[in-house]
Amino acid sequence: MNLKLAAIFRDHMVVQRNKAIAVFGTGTPHCIISVSLHTSATRTKVAEDGTWCAMLPPLSAGEGYSLIVSDGTEQCICKDVAVGEVWLAGGQSNMEMALLDSADGAAVCKAYNGTQIRFYQVPKRAVVDTELAALEAKTTWKIAASENVGEMSAVAFYFAQKLTEKLDCVIGIVDCYWGGTSVACWMSRRMMENFTAGQAQLAAYKEQVGAKTAEQYAAEMQEYDAAYQHWQTQIDACRAENPDITWNELHERCGECPWPQPTGWQSPFCPNNLHTSMILRIAPYTLRGFLYYQGEEDVSRYAGYSDMLNALVKQWRMDWNDWELPFLFVQLPMYIAVDAEEDGIWAMQREQQSIADAMLKNAGMIALTDCGEFDNIHPLDKKTPGQRLAQLAEQMVYGNGAEITPTVQTMYTDGIALYVTFSHITDTLVLKETDSQTCFLAGMDGIFYPAEVELTASDTIRISSSSVDMPQSVKYAWYNYGEAAWFTKNGLAVPSFRKTLFVRKKEQDNA
Repeated sequence: MNLKLAAIFRDHMVVQRNKAIAVFGTGTPHCIISVSLHTSATRTKVAEDGTWCAMLPPLSAGEGYSLIVSDGTEQCICKDVAVGEVWLAGGQSNMEMALLDSADGAAVCKAYNGTQIRFYQVPKRAVVDTELAALEAKTTWKIAASENVGEMSAVAFYFAQKLTEKLDCVIGIVDCYWGGTSVACWMSRRMMENFTAGQAQLAAYKEQVGAKTAEQYAAEMQEYDAAYQHWQTQIDACRAENPDITWNELHERCGECPWPQPTGWQSPFCPNNLHTSMILRIAPYTLRGFLYYQGEEDVSRYAGYSDMLNALVKQWRMDWNDWELPFLFVQLPMYIAVDAEEDGIWAMQREQQSIADAMLKNAGMIALTDCGEFDNIHPLDKKTPGQRLAQLAEQMVYGNGAEITPTVQTMYTDGIALYVTFSHITDTLVLKETDSQTCFLAGMDGIFYPAEVELTASDTIRISSSSVDMPQSVKYAWYNYGEAAWFTKNGLAVPSFRKTLFVRKKEQDNA
C-alpha cells in the first residue's frame, strides 16, 4: 500500500477544534490526495519525496466522525474521531510516571469513570529504523477508562481531568517523553549549533562517545541492562516484602540505580536523537499547546539551561509551524539525595527556569516550591503539578491570558528593610509558619542572615534582619530541599528566588 497516514492518525483519535487540522503521511509522488472529516474537506498533492500534508478547515467540537483519505486508488479511514482539545505532554521521568505508579494511583484508576479523555503514546525508539516502524504500526489512540487510564502520564491525566470539568469537549493527550533525557535530546543539532550552551553540550557528548562503534555500544548496553534488571529485581522484592519501604532503605539494601547508561550515537540520551525519532514523527499534528516537565537531568548544566529551554520552545514551534503555540512547563520541586551536600544547585536550576519563563512569549510556568520528596527524585504526588498546569491553561489559554505563578516584580529598600512586590497576585499573599528558616537577608558584605518577614500589602512583603544594615540582597527558599512559606490565597506557591538591588558604583564607594 503506497498511501499511508502518519502513525498518530488512528481510530478514536482527537483532533484540535477551531484550528486548521494538519493531516499528513506518504504516498505516490505527484498523486492528488483528498481528505475529509465531517463537514471539512481539502485536497493536496504528494511531493517528489513521497510526503504530503493537507490542512483541513477548522471544525467545532464533536465526536463520532470518520477521517477519509484517498488518492483515487487507495483509501485510509480513521473511525470514531473526536474534535476537541489536544495537548502534547513532553519531558523526562516525572512526566513519564504513569498514573498507576503515582500516589493513590490504583484507587484513582479503579474509580475513574470518565469518557472525555483520550491518549496516544508515541513509541520510544532512539533511531528511525524498521523497528520504529513496527512499533508505530502497533500504536493506538485509547479512550481512557478504568482498565487503561493507569498507563497515562499521571501529570497529563490530572491536567486533562481538570480541563474536562471546564471544557465541554474531549481532551486528547499525546504522550511524548523519555525518563532521564536532557532537553538536548528533544531538539535538532542545527538548533543547538546556534548558541553557546548547545555547542558545549554537543561537544561534551562527542568527547564522551569518542571512537566507540555501534557494536561496542550494543555490548555495553547489554551489560548495563543486565545490571539494571538485577537492581530492579532486588527493588521489587524489597517492595513486595514491605510496600511502605523508603527510598533511603531501598538504597541501603539494593544500592543506587545503575546510572547513567553508556553513551553512544544510538542512545536515547544522545542529543537530537529523540527529536528525530519521536517529535518529528508526530509534528505537525495540530495541537492546542505543549506541557513540559523536565530539567532534572540538566541540573549539573544549570548555567545554560534557560538558553536551552528557549531553544526547545523555538524548535517545537518551528516543527509545528505555529509561533503562538502555548508552552506550559513545570519548575522543579524540592529535592536532595540522602548523601548530597546542600549546595543550592537545584535552586539555581529553578532560577534558570524562571529566567526562561520571563524570556518566553505565550509561555507559563508553575512552581512546586511546596512539593518534592526527600531522597526521591520522582515524587509520587502528580496531582498537584497536573492540576496547577490545568489552572495555568484555564487562565492563559482559555481565560484572559494572564499567568498565575507569583513573580517578583519590584524590590526596593528604605535603608532598614527590603520590600518585595509580586505580580500575578489576584487576591493576597499568605505567609505560613514553618519549622525552618526560609528567607535570608544580606547587606553590602554579601553575608546572609535569617530574616523576619511581614505582609505590608496584599502583594508586598517586608524583609528585615537586626543583623543587617542597609540590606541589599534576599534569598527565599534558596536550597535544594526545604520548606515553602509564601503562597497566594488560593494555594499557589511562590517560586524560590534570589534578588539583589542594583547599586551604582559611586554609591558603593560612598557607602
